[in-house]
Amino acid sequence: MRVQTHGDGTPDLAVVACLHGNERCGKTAIERVLAENPTFSRPVRFAIANEEAIAENVRFIDEDLNRAFPGDSEGETHESRLAAELLPQIRDCGVLDLHSTRSHPEAFALLARMNDRTKRLARATGVGRVVDISYVVGGLIDYVDGVAVECGLRGTERAERNAERILRNFLGETGAIDALSDGGDPELYRIFDAVGGGDYEFVGENFVRVEEGEVFARKEGEGGTELRADRAFYPVLMSTDGYEDMIGFRAERVGTLVD
Repeated sequence: MRVQTHGDGTPDLAVVACLHGNERCGKTAIERVLAENPTFSRPVRFAIANEEAIAENVRFIDEDLNRAFPGDSEGETHESRLAAELLPQIRDCGVLDLHSTRSHPEAFALLARMNDRTKRLARATGVGRVVDISYVVGGLIDYVDGVAVECGLRGTERAERNAERILRNFLGETGAIDALSDGGDPELYRIFDAVGGGDYEFVGENFVRVEEGEVFARKEGEGGTELRADRAFYPVLMSTDGYEDMIGFRAERVGTLVD
């Protein structure tokens, strides 16, 4: 793990990248911004988390780091030990956690704790959509006041550009550096269900409403099946090949973040 602090004093902001080793857009964004040697008006801690997984270009070595928190310093897995090392360094910070996905090309934010601080952090990213993901437990943002951002499709230049734009906006909005930024008033969605099953083709579009009775996934071949909505919902993190044992999540739109 590579951790560095920029600015004077004890940091109350942190930026984390590469909890998953094959999601490198956040690492690229951090390196690009810091290469410019900006002047920090408030201290920020930067962490490139799973360097071993980055070197192997894999999601993780032994287990998903974003499901390993709070970790165990004497744990049996690399990620359990790494989680225990990382968490104390950022526990009291407002955290920006940068990811990429297989489901959606546009950036959106995820919140697990819904409070004034996390709402301010989410608005500071400048994204247009925020998802309350408290339905899903175990991620880093369950243990810190933080916002995770899915910056775009994994391995694409677009995700790298999105991550850099989001990082600069976040640092500008929080007063860490002098940068043009925009807080905005993002739409808010809340996950209420996970859709399990493997080998399904997702035939909808994330954040586009699926009406009751509409087909949103199908399985081809002999005995193929279709999945129809038993109630209207918005797909979030749904994809054909993003997960081994599920398609993704169902959400409801609940207004805007500041409602």
